[in-house]
Amino acid sequence: MDSKVKKLLFKTFLFILSLSSAWWLIKSGYLNSLVETVLPIRFASEILAGMFYTSFLTSPIALAMLIVLAEENNPILTALLAGFGAALGDFLIVRFFRAEISSDLKQVSKGFQLQKINTFLQKAHLGFLVPVLGAFIVASPIPDEIGLLMLGVSHLKYREIAILTYILNTAGILLIVIPVNLLS
Repeated sequence: MDSKVKKLLFKTFLFILSLSSAWWLIKSGYLNSLVETVLPIRFASEILAGMFYTSFLTSPIALAMLIVLAEENNPILTALLAGFGAALGDFLIVRFFRAEISSDLKQVSKGFQLQKINTFLQKAHLGFLVPVLGAFIVASPIPDEIGLLMLGVSHLKYREIAILTYILNTAGILLIVIPVNLLS
């Protein structure tokens, strides 16, 4: 078996493990207890939840944390702080893992022939769609790695990526925490 396939299978296993852990944390009530314990330093838990929001491995746990935090906290403040944590997480991903993520994307793009699609979009003057789709992915609870790569196609500077991901992640988190807060 190819080492890239093994790596992909391992990452898939870790993601399923993360989903299972998030489900268990919510069902057991342990996450509520943990958040209440950390509540005196609530800002730190919101920033941490935001940092977890960005990665494929930790996004299920982040969603669980955000749901618990949104039940009793100001949703706007929660979104602003978690958005900061998410932007920080995205910045770290871009800064330190850009080469590895780019390698993974190249492998996926070969399998799905994404280069042909990208060439078509450029010729049809629709190249702007790739960064726009990347922005939607960053704003959504979908892990940010793919969206960051799509934004990277637009050759944004680190500072511009940080500002953009803060705005996008804050908006995405706000769309999660406001309904939870209203329903609780």
